[in-house]
Amino acid sequence: MNTEMNSVSDEEKQLKHINIIAAVSSIIPGLGHIYKGHIKTGVGILIISPFFIWAALLFGFATLGIGLFLPFAYLFVVGWHAYMVENWRKHPLQFF
Repeated sequence: MNTEMNSVSDEEKQLKHINIIAAVSSIIPGLGHIYKGHIKTGVGILIISPFFIWAALLFGFATLGIGLFLPFAYLFVVGWHAYMVENWRKHPLQFF
């Protein structure tokens, strides 16, 4: 009975590690999604991100700097989504 509880907690720890890796990988938007197996979404985000960040920077200069927080908000939202999205990829239970 105790081993079942340990195995469940090990799986939960593994999923949490996978989620954290995906979120940190989203420093380059889309890599976290690709890591978790959402290839089409990740590639789409990789393609769209430079245009969005460029437009957000232009908007930031047009609003005297108020809109300069948009690229950071975008990166946060992409990282959060990579953390929360379902894991479609089959990861091994051990890192090493």
